[in-house]
This record gives sequence, C-alpha cells and structure tokens, in this order.
Amino acid sequence: MLQGKKIILLMLVVAISLIGCADWYLRGTRPNTSSIKSVHLRAVSAENLRRAMLTELSYGGVAVTSKKAAQVILELNHEIFDRRVLSVDPDTGKVREVEMALEVGFSVRTNEGTLLSPLKKLNWVQDFVFDEDSLLGTIEQESTIRRELAEDAAATIVRRLQSVEIDASPS
Repeated sequence: MLQGKKIILLMLVVAISLIGCADWYLRGTRPNTSSIKSVHLRAVSAENLRRAMLTELSYGGVAVTSKKAAQVILELNHEIFDRRVLSVDPDTGKVREVEMALEVGFSVRTNEGTLLSPLKKLNWVQDFVFDEDSLLGTIEQESTIRRELAEDAAATIVRRLQSVEIDASPS
C-alpha cells in the first residue's frame, strides 16, 4: 500500500514538472507567431549571415521567396568581421587572447518598397585564447566563432523581424 502511494506521488511530481515545460521548443520546431510568413532576402556583402538567415528563417517557418511573392524584403548590409588582440604574453610577447566581433546592418521593407524598419546596426563580440602550439586548432576555432557569431546575429534579426508590424489594410 505504501509502495503504491510512493509511485502515485512520483507520477504526480513528474506530471507537474512536465506542465512547467510548456512553451519550450527544440531548435527548429518553434512556431511562427509573426504576421510575416514570407521574406525576400537581399544580402549585400553578407554571405555568412545570409546562410545563417536561411537556416533561422526555416526554423521559424518563414518562407524565403522571390521579391514579388514576399510580404517583406529583409536587407542585410555589410557584415564586418573584426579581429583584435586582447592580451599578449608578457614573457614571449606573443598573442594570448583574441576578440572576434561582427557588425551587421539590416532593414525591412514591404515588397512595394515602403520602409517598415530603418537600417539598424548590431554588434556581437566573442573572445578566445590563441594557442600558438595548436595553430590549426586555433584557426579552426576562429572559423567556428565566425560561424557562431553569424548564427547569433541571424537569430537576433529573426526575433526583431517578428516584431515588425505589416499594415494589412489595402492601399
């Protein structure tokens, strides 16, 4: 009898815990709550970000279409990756820590050209330890950080895109 009560109590605790997990989604499965269902992506000097945006938009259920078929045009302008030395080893004078930064601009227009969101510049920064003894690994790490910065930028831009209001009334 006591064993049965423990099992019921355990099942109740598990059920309550699972209820608290509502509104959590795995990457790639979140619903699109935005009024924007289709986008034309125009990337000027922003190829890394363009690739990441295609992935993020597909995660959110937003179709990437031609300019005529799209509700909005998302313009990505000039991704700029910057690499800066943060610290130097005092004994050897060699680089120890490096900072990678990404700056990108974006704006949103209707397919008729009406500006919905003016050009906004956003920045992301990440630093890492430069290991001269593992130069190939460090180069790979730098490449990975560039990709991750572009992915972070894309996720942020998609969230900002979801807040853009489209006037549904006919002109």
